[in-house]
Amino acid sequence: MDKQINIVTKPDWVTWDEIKKCLYDAHADNRAKGLNMTHYLWSASKIQEFIGAHGVMLVALDENKVVGTAALAEREGKAWYAKGTYAYMCFAGILPEYRGLGLYKVLIKEREKIAKSLGYQTILFDTHFENKIIHNIAKKNGYRFVRFFLANSMDHYSVVMVKWLLGSPYSKSYCRWKYLKSILKVRIKTVISLKRIHPLFSSRFII
Repeated sequence: MDKQINIVTKPDWVTWDEIKKCLYDAHADNRAKGLNMTHYLWSASKIQEFIGAHGVMLVALDENKVVGTAALAEREGKAWYAKGTYAYMCFAGILPEYRGLGLYKVLIKEREKIAKSLGYQTILFDTHFENKIIHNIAKKNGYRFVRFFLANSMDHYSVVMVKWLLGSPYSKSYCRWKYLKSILKVRIKTVISLKRIHPLFSSRFII
């Protein structure tokens, strides 16, 4: 593909409906695999509301066509890995025909730059635990697994990946221990509820 793809903060002429459509189309293959992430089924107005006044929506443009999206929202946390205000990455998607160009990595880096400029020290995201492509991209860019949890009212398992922009205050072994501890916590809850039992130390959980 010879065309230049530009990544910019959402211009006024790009509508939230266009962003919603891009997200929905970008995740068609995930839905086909059963990797259902409900944020991409939200209405345009709900997406805009979630990002909020302090958030930023980036778009990848092929001329006037939205071919990718990625947002950064401000959130407050009490978790060991994100206490206080942090930057939350969300609503990322690249249309299938534009993959393989490194756009997802660029969208991560652009959001990190924005987060640093706004004074955030912690940036994170969550995704389906089977979304290995995104896991690998994030790990190569310095993100660590810190939490495993049941998402969408026990519809699927998700993971949280985090990067500390001023350097990690925790060792890799400590993060791994906390991540495995969160798997154990989910295991206990699912056994008690008798709704779903999943192998605890399956290789896909041990990252």
